[in-house]
Amino acid sequence: MLKIYNTLSKKVEEIAKKDHLNLYTCGPTVYNYAHIGNLRSYIMADLLYRTLKFDGYKPKWVMNITDIDDKTIKGTVAKFGQNATVENLREFTQFYLDEFLKDLARVNVLKDEITFIRVTDVMPQIQQFVVDLVNKGYAYKAEDGSTYFSIEKYQKDFGDYGELVGNKFLEGKKVGARVAVDEYEKENLSDFALWKAWDKTSDAEIYWDHKQLGKGRPGWHIECSVINQIGFNGEPTDIHTGGVDLIFPHHTNEIAQSQALLGKGNFVKYWFHSEHLLADNKKMAKRDGSFLLLKDLAEKVPLPGLALRYLFLQSSYRARQNFTMESFLGAYKALEKMHNTLTAHKIIGENQELQKDKFNHFIGLLTQDASNNLGDDLNLPSALANVWTVLNTKEININTQDEIIKQYDGILGLSLAQLPNIVEEITVPANVQKLFDERQQARDQKDFAKSDELRQQIETLGFEVLDTPEGQKLKKKLAL
Repeated sequence: MLKIYNTLSKKVEEIAKKDHLNLYTCGPTVYNYAHIGNLRSYIMADLLYRTLKFDGYKPKWVMNITDIDDKTIKGTVAKFGQNATVENLREFTQFYLDEFLKDLARVNVLKDEITFIRVTDVMPQIQQFVVDLVNKGYAYKAEDGSTYFSIEKYQKDFGDYGELVGNKFLEGKKVGARVAVDEYEKENLSDFALWKAWDKTSDAEIYWDHKQLGKGRPGWHIECSVINQIGFNGEPTDIHTGGVDLIFPHHTNEIAQSQALLGKGNFVKYWFHSEHLLADNKKMAKRDGSFLLLKDLAEKVPLPGLALRYLFLQSSYRARQNFTMESFLGAYKALEKMHNTLTAHKIIGENQELQKDKFNHFIGLLTQDASNNLGDDLNLPSALANVWTVLNTKEININTQDEIIKQYDGILGLSLAQLPNIVEEITVPANVQKLFDERQQARDQKDFAKSDELRQQIETLGFEVLDTPEGQKLKKKLAL
């Protein structure tokens, strides 16, 4: 039975088995590309999903797509001008949504098994949710025309606002002020907007109309509360995932507005949060431009998405991880070594008979991993180490090894079985190809001094020569 750390209870808890399990992930705000810190959170959610499936759970995975908020409107207006419309907003956000889905595929997230729900597709349900909160007394329309959630009213009735952050969260904080922006810091605790009144100056012609709420659009936090309800047909969410940066205010406010409408304990059972990815020991943030994109890494290595995934497998999801180019290149080299080891074993193991005892031993190791290591709060480094144990046991028959690796990789998602077929083709310049062909001639003539000299010339041009059982091969050198 799988155990994970529950941010709400602050302890590791078992996930109860049931007919099906509802898994929700806070998706992207599609106004820019996802940076590699964002992708770490989605990869960790994918690893959780894969582990749940392997361990016999039947998870349904839902993810929201935030295609309306302060930042998406700002980007749309910047592109289309002060007369920008909802249709322009959809066009602007569709580009970044498409890029996000491409990035999920590159890092091998099982995107085809996710139910994606765009906020702009469920506007009537969001409006009704807000109206219901108003009718129950937990929301009010202010003089600025926006509708806000009352933290004071919620706290009076439930007494647990901010519990996701900590049970002393409200100590020393004043409740009752209002904030209209979607994101704010803990020190600025305020009633937050559920429905933001339309402002012609900042919003152009981007708004939805409602007879009670007026012209406007939803606040950020209400979106996920509603999409959880829609995605799981009104059932409670079993596991809710996201980055630690979402604990406040986003997830804190999700809990408040959902429990206000549905009752205490009827929203999320387990909160799963991934820690920050640092870049050279600094937090990545789009607001100040300090972030790396997956496409930036494509200039360094082939298959950057799988190399990044390997890098993230080396650390717990609950630990901060520091990205450096050296660590990334090291992850790529390790992944490449896995591929080369598998290839070498295929060559030397073709004629061996299936060793059932070895097969049973390592399949047992895999099952033990799922229950004891991955099952114990996703101990990813331990599972990765066991893959290396399998690879380094050379006496295993290739059929046995392939089956073991296939089952491990169903969880880890490194596409190991496909790597020999998906290594990207490289373009070889004519001058490099000429030296490469001359080196083959030198080797055929046993002129190894000439062969070494030509290898060095090739390396100065940015390529490496690999001597394999299948002959010499070219690969592009890793670029720092």
